[in-house]
Amino acid sequence: PGPRTPATGRTTDYSYQTQDQLQGNNLLMTATGGRRVIIDQAAASSPNGWRESDNWEISPYLSLSHLIDMENGWSAGPSLNFSYTSIGGRQGGLNTLNVNESRNIFDVRAIDSFDSTGLILPNPPYTGSPGAIAPLLPVEPAERNFIDELRTTDTALFRDSINESLEVNLFGLSLGASAVYQTESRFFAGIGTGLILNIADWAANRSDQLVQTTNGGAPLKIGSASFHNSGADVLFGYYLQGSVGYQISDSWSIEANTRYDWNESLRESVGESDFDLNLTGLTLGVGANYSF
Repeated sequence: PGPRTPATGRTTDYSYQTQDQLQGNNLLMTATGGRRVIIDQAAASSPNGWRESDNWEISPYLSLSHLIDMENGWSAGPSLNFSYTSIGGRQGGLNTLNVNESRNIFDVRAIDSFDSTGLILPNPPYTGSPGAIAPLLPVEPAERNFIDELRTTDTALFRDSINESLEVNLFGLSLGASAVYQTESRFFAGIGTGLILNIADWAANRSDQLVQTTNGGAPLKIGSASFHNSGADVLFGYYLQGSVGYQISDSWSIEANTRYDWNESLRESVGESDFDLNLTGLTLGVGANYSF
């Protein structure tokens, strides 16, 4: 219907095309082109982690000691030790986020019902005008209904994939004391203890990808981010060491030793990831000693 007739609230400026629009005492008019989208989401997120098992690493080791003869086969004195260890770990395919999304798209029709009670409407098709001689129909509909018709349904899965790596160069400086006992034979045994100063030169990387899978199709990367962090941390500890050896000559001997270190852990972060590197552990070694 056209503009409201000021005096009566009725108008002759209306039109209809088919007999189906005449339903009893009502004239039905339909408008199309509406759209409605309903999105339902179910999200699950949880922290995820990984752990490298304890690994053996081959590391160079240098020890300097000044032993003073204490008689009765004993000698003791200060010792200074240097070590270097390369440690690394990496993990891929970590997942912390899963989102299921369902999207329903509806076509919407609006049906207005105009009360034509007591009116004899012209046969369709009919096109009126503001000045036409025709039954006056109310400008305002008596009722309006919306009808949804489902057009499409899409389901999408969003998940992340995270790759992480950590590389550490560990330089150790130990200052302590050692004691050695040697019988009249060429065999000897020793014990030592002291403090450790570790310098951990580290670099950590993290890369994130957000992947979308729609209606079970091929995964599509829709976002990514990369993070890097590095530094040098000073960590303290102490050690206890035992050794056995054999004197080859006045200057040379061979030795096997075992040492246990109690060290501070390396705790740092990269992006939204935290890592904790446990530097406490057991060391087994063999070496040659030169005395002068």
